[in-house]
Amino acid sequence: MKVLLLYPRFPKTFWSYDEFMKIAGLKAFIPPLGILTVAAMLPTDWEVRFYDRNVNQETDADWQWCDIVILSAMLAQKEDFLAQIHKAAQLGKKVAVGGPYP
Repeated sequence: MKVLLLYPRFPKTFWSYDEFMKIAGLKAFIPPLGILTVAAMLPTDWEVRFYDRNVNQETDADWQWCDIVILSAMLAQKEDFLAQIHKAAQLGKKVAVGGPYP
């Protein structure tokens, strides 16, 4: 099984600390520990690719490669979360979701 794990983007707001992160040289401030824990619990013979979409984005090749897409999201990530689910459905990919929002 080939699994694409995605952590959706946070919208740009006052609370996303964009300016602070530029000054501090950071790309993200909330580590996606939940979905990384899920990755660690998957069967060892499964192939896994993980992308925190706040840091870097998956490619079209990643979407073609995978059998299933797994997402974890908080309410603030709703827009990108739903967009990735729709993209997966359009490509005929199975989807599993978790986290505080779902």
